[in-house]
Amino acid sequence: MREGERGAALVLAMIFVIISTGIVLTGAMIERGNAEKTNTEFRVGAQAVQFARAGLTEAISWFRRQNTQPVLAFEPIVDMEASPPIIDTQETEVGIVREFRVRGRTWGRYEVWKRWDADPIEERRDWREQMRAHDVSMERRAGNAGTSWRIRSIGYVFEREDESLPFDQAPNSVIAMEVVEAEILRRKLAPPGNAAVATNRGDWITMTTNGRIEGTTRGVGAYYPRNTGSIRNTGGNISGNPATSTSTTALDLSPENIFGATFIDLRASADLVVTDIADFPRSLAENATIIVDTGGAVSFDRDHPLRGRGLVYVRGDCTILAGSNSVFNGLLYVAGNFTMNAPAEIEGCVIATGRVTVNGSGDRSTIRYGDAVLNALRQDVGQYRYLGAFRRMHARN
Repeated sequence: MREGERGAALVLAMIFVIISTGIVLTGAMIERGNAEKTNTEFRVGAQAVQFARAGLTEAISWFRRQNTQPVLAFEPIVDMEASPPIIDTQETEVGIVREFRVRGRTWGRYEVWKRWDADPIEERRDWREQMRAHDVSMERRAGNAGTSWRIRSIGYVFEREDESLPFDQAPNSVIAMEVVEAEILRRKLAPPGNAAVATNRGDWITMTTNGRIEGTTRGVGAYYPRNTGSIRNTGGNISGNPATSTSTTALDLSPENIFGATFIDLRASADLVVTDIADFPRSLAENATIIVDTGGAVSFDRDHPLRGRGLVYVRGDCTILAGSNSVFNGLLYVAGNFTMNAPAEIEGCVIATGRVTVNGSGDRSTIRYGDAVLNALRQDVGQYRYLGAFRRMHARN
């Protein structure tokens, strides 16, 4: 190759290297930019979801704070004359609204919209109807009006350039918006007859030696429908004011009547659902609601006793075995037959849709009506709580 040709080849090679290097660097920069953009969008979107969830948290807190229960109208207010002042929101026309600085000019905001049919701003009526809190008690097929609500909360991340203008009006700009939805449920606790034991027939209750069913001055020992036979007592003791009481009609021991919720909704709003008795807690958290749904009969024994304070719903036959040393305060609901062996003690109430057997035999086995225990439990059960998990949703705007 001649000298001139070698020089031209070298120049072309250098140009090729420069172009190749430029392409590689440009690709790397584009990829890095896209990664940073994706990461930023993810972080900002995640922030918007968290802000929306904060709106749900404040909304359920608002429902719980209201003096009249259940709540029939979602109407957050501002009353500076009250003592202490009531500041439910920053914008009463919307519902619950909070704005807060995140960093620099970046702000967060959440909204939970109320119903307002007379809203004078036409362009936001459709949005309000889509987003507002809805009473869905009748859809739930249990409970009275105000028992169950569907709440939607909108979370925003926005840049604030001008504090005198709304958050979404230029030069202010919304970076991200997310909507989350949840349902809340207010259950009740209405054991029939103020009784230590309630069941569908008198002759379904059996007591043996040292088996005790104890009422108090505020409650009876056993409650069942009239003309359904007598308690079978072979050495046990039943007391109360009076010891037994009967209803003139069949008892409605359905979850809808006792708890104001279907079993499905009760399960969805429980603190814990146990599908294997080995997972039952050694001691219940204070006033916890636990659903035991193993698909069969359930037994509490020395290794898995029934202890603590709360509401336990057993779907199926339930037996407290001898030697379990179970001590429980609260309401035990058994959708089936219930057998209790010594030593064991329940204070509160036992409701069973089937037979109830209280065996002493060498030690005491006691079911005692507990008015104070049930009243304390009502305070917690009567609180609005989430019905399942929250859901992200797409909104039309």
